[in-house]
Amino acid sequence: MPKFRSLYWLASLLLLLASCTSAASPTQNPGGASRKGGVLRVATLGGAPKVLHPYPEPQYNTTPLADALTLMESGLIDLNYDTLDYWVNPDYCLAKDMPVISPDGRTFTFTLRDDIKWSDGQPITSADFQFAWDNASKPENDFVGLDDLERIASFTTPDPKTIVVTLKEPLARFLAMGIAAGIGPVPKHVWEGKPWLDPNGNPEILKPTVVSGPFIPKEISAERTTFVRNPNYWGKAPQLDEIDFIAASPQTALELAKTQQAEWVEQFPPSQFTEAKQISTLNVIDWSGASGSYRSIEFNLRRPLLADKRVREALVRAINRADLIQFEDNLAVPQYGLYTEGNTKWVNHNVEHYDYDMNKAKSLLKDAGYTLDGTVLKDRSGQPVKVEILFPTTSQPRQKMAAYLQQQWKQLGIDATVTGLEFNTFVDRAQRQKDFDITMGSWTAGLDPDGIRSQIKSDGTQNATGYSNPRVDQLMDQGAVEQDEGRRKSIYDEVQKTVMDDLPMFPTVTLKNFTAFDKKVQGVSPSKGGDILTANNMQVLSWSLAQ
Repeated sequence: MPKFRSLYWLASLLLLLASCTSAASPTQNPGGASRKGGVLRVATLGGAPKVLHPYPEPQYNTTPLADALTLMESGLIDLNYDTLDYWVNPDYCLAKDMPVISPDGRTFTFTLRDDIKWSDGQPITSADFQFAWDNASKPENDFVGLDDLERIASFTTPDPKTIVVTLKEPLARFLAMGIAAGIGPVPKHVWEGKPWLDPNGNPEILKPTVVSGPFIPKEISAERTTFVRNPNYWGKAPQLDEIDFIAASPQTALELAKTQQAEWVEQFPPSQFTEAKQISTLNVIDWSGASGSYRSIEFNLRRPLLADKRVREALVRAINRADLIQFEDNLAVPQYGLYTEGNTKWVNHNVEHYDYDMNKAKSLLKDAGYTLDGTVLKDRSGQPVKVEILFPTTSQPRQKMAAYLQQQWKQLGIDATVTGLEFNTFVDRAQRQKDFDITMGSWTAGLDPDGIRSQIKSDGTQNATGYSNPRVDQLMDQGAVEQDEGRRKSIYDEVQKTVMDDLPMFPTVTLKNFTAFDKKVQGVSPSKGGDILTANNMQVLSWSLAQ
């Protein structure tokens, strides 16, 4: 698993193994034998990542970057999605063994393998980890995973093969393991003396020349991002010579596979699912992962209008989740809380659902001091109530949902404008600038309940809504260190209930995972963790193309 990116974005605990709804066995092509080599072309949404920084700022935290880091990097240990526990995979993990843990559960000692090296042939040593820690842990460098790095009391490297990580306090085992192993190496001999964030002074940020993983970036452009096999990779050599990510829109992604210009359609609109199943050259896989993606409506609590919970509740009472499922072409189910329904270990069903009730919505607005003047809702000063809804143009479902909200809220007398933004611009405006009224969000639920802390803690790095509740902050801190799972469940039950009572965001639906491969791609199977490339025990090393 590529270092902190994977641990931070995806690490959580769910002991319920996911069931695959179809194609549970690897993709096969009975008509041809597999062969080593070849180019896998991937139709991907969102275009090329703006940067290839191993420790990105929040605005660059995107799926294209996650894909790139997966191919370019190796981490100390990995999360095994077959067992849903950490392990050392000899094919790509940098540690020789699982860490030695001190009796108090705070200190983790990792020993590096003897044969690991960078793509330029230089050995990977603990100094590369120390260099990464020294820079990524600085608040001014705005690393998206800073929340978890701040749980580390010390990070030391007593010799070239040893890394010692001491946490500030004992944490739940699964959570502690992910944090302790979260720092991966940065090539000190290449990066030292160059700025950490400025690509003008450090071209490695835009196109790394030295990597620890199985693939090296060859071409980075708006149209195509290309990775070729690392000839000096110390782990299991990948079968594929090259992986090309081809920029596509929701309208063109499936067409690239249909016309055999791409062998994998990483994502495509749910509306095209039925069409994809009918294409004879494709193997379409859909499954329910242990960590699922879900949609949410997020409110900027810094806006005076939306700071009033009665207004937020009125807005969501005008929404019927059953209506929203159609925009996902029925490849979704309603979601009512902070964890997906599939997360049976941690989900709390005893939360307010805010079911559709237009009359109650109108009553709440009246109680909040707003008046309906004909068909226009006005505030106390007589001004019409207006809101802007942001969505990323790469997501047709979110675009349709935004238009639906616009129509629903019009029945309340609210003038809602809908604004679509290019994906990176959308993320920058919402996460970094926090310049929005309402956004159509999409998140990947993790396996451990602590995974939501960055979104709901007062100082969370991904807390775009401005939500702040001291009790929630206290509970999240308690849950992180609680060793007894029964008590931990009670803590996170209260977190879910409290946050949903406060309503800084409104969960809408949980999505099924689905993707499509050309039938000549072999060795692919659905990941119990969700995404096939970034969370599937690095099976990409074994993927091959039929002759």
